[in-house]
Amino acid sequence: MRRRDRGPDRTGAATRMVETVCALPGHAPPERRGQALAEALAEALGAHVSLTLQLPAGLDAAAGQRVQEYRAGRAPATDRTPPPPATGQATPAAIRLEHDGRVLGEVRADPPAAAQRLRDWSELLAATRLLVSELHARLRTDDADRLMRRGAGQLADARLRAAGDMERQRYRLERDLHDGAQHHMVALQMSLALVEHQLGVGDRDEAAKHLRRLKELLASTEEVLHSTATGLLALPLADHGLVTALTARLGTLDTVTVDIDPLLVGRRYPPEVEATVYLACLEAVSNAHKHVPGAKVTLTLRTSARGLSFDVTDTGPGFDLGGVQPLRQLADRLASVGGTLTVRSSPATGTRVSGFVAI
Repeated sequence: MRRRDRGPDRTGAATRMVETVCALPGHAPPERRGQALAEALAEALGAHVSLTLQLPAGLDAAAGQRVQEYRAGRAPATDRTPPPPATGQATPAAIRLEHDGRVLGEVRADPPAAAQRLRDWSELLAATRLLVSELHARLRTDDADRLMRRGAGQLADARLRAAGDMERQRYRLERDLHDGAQHHMVALQMSLALVEHQLGVGDRDEAAKHLRRLKELLASTEEVLHSTATGLLALPLADHGLVTALTARLGTLDTVTVDIDPLLVGRRYPPEVEATVYLACLEAVSNAHKHVPGAKVTLTLRTSARGLSFDVTDTGPGFDLGGVQPLRQLADRLASVGGTLTVRSSPATGTRVSGFVAI
C-alpha cells in the first residue's frame, strides 16, 4: 500500500504564509500585518477566513479587551459566517488560538470543512499561531510607544507650564518691586532733599521733623521689601482692605491728598483686585513724584454700580503724549484683573492717570 506524502506541500504552504507576512516592511502597522495574515491563510485554505484577535485593553479603554477582525477570501453567496463568540468561547467552525494559556484570538473559516482542514493541518495552524502571537507583541509594543510619546508630551507640557509659572513669578516680583518699593524709594529721596534744604537754610527744627519722617519711611520701605520678597501683601491691605492700606501709605505725605468715597470704607474686594488697585495707585503717585518733584498730587478713589475706579492727578506742567500710551506695565497689571488704564496729559494742564476695574 503506497502512503500519500503531503508533507512538502503542507509545509511549503505554511512557509509561504510566513514569508508573505514577514516580507512586509518593518514599519508596516500591525493592522496591515493582520490583514496580510488573513489573506495568506484564506489563500492556503481556499476559503473565506475571518481572523479575530482579542487584544489587551488600549490606553484609553476603561476595561476589558479590544476585538479586532480581519477578513479575506471570497465569501459564500449566503454568508454563513457565525458571529464572533464571547471571550474564551469558540464556535464549532472556529479554531481558538492560544499561547502559554492565553487566548490570542480565533480563526473562522467558511465553508466549515475549511476549518476542519486547518485543524488537521498542523504546520499551517502552528504558523498561524506563531504569527498571531508576533502580531500581539507588535500591538503591545505600539501601545507602549504611544504611552511613552504621550508621557513625553505631558512632560514637555509640564516643563512649559513650570517655565511659564516661573516667568510669571519673576514678572510679579519685578512688578511689585517697581510698583511698591519704588514709591518708598522716591519718598525717601524727597525727604532727604528736604532735610538737606532745611539744613542749608539753618532751619534745624524743620530738618529734625523731616528726619523723624525719614526714619518712618525707612522702616516702611523695609516692610515693603520684606513683603515683596516673601510674596505677601502689605498687612494693612490684607487685614483691613484698600482704604486703610492707601491711607496708611499716602495719607502722611505732605504733597499727596487722598480723596476716598465714603462708600468704600469697610468694603472689601477680591484679593487680586485690591492688590492690583493698591499697587497701581502707589505706582501712579510715585511716577508723579519722580517726574514733577514738589507738585501736588491727588488720589481719588470711587465706587459705583459698574466697578472700582481711581484717578491720580498732579499739578505739574504735563507733557505731550505724542500718540504713545505710557505706563504699559501698569496697564498690563490692571488688565490681568480685567481693568483698564488711561493716561491724559498735555503741556500746562498736568497729568491724570485713570484706572477702572469692573466688579
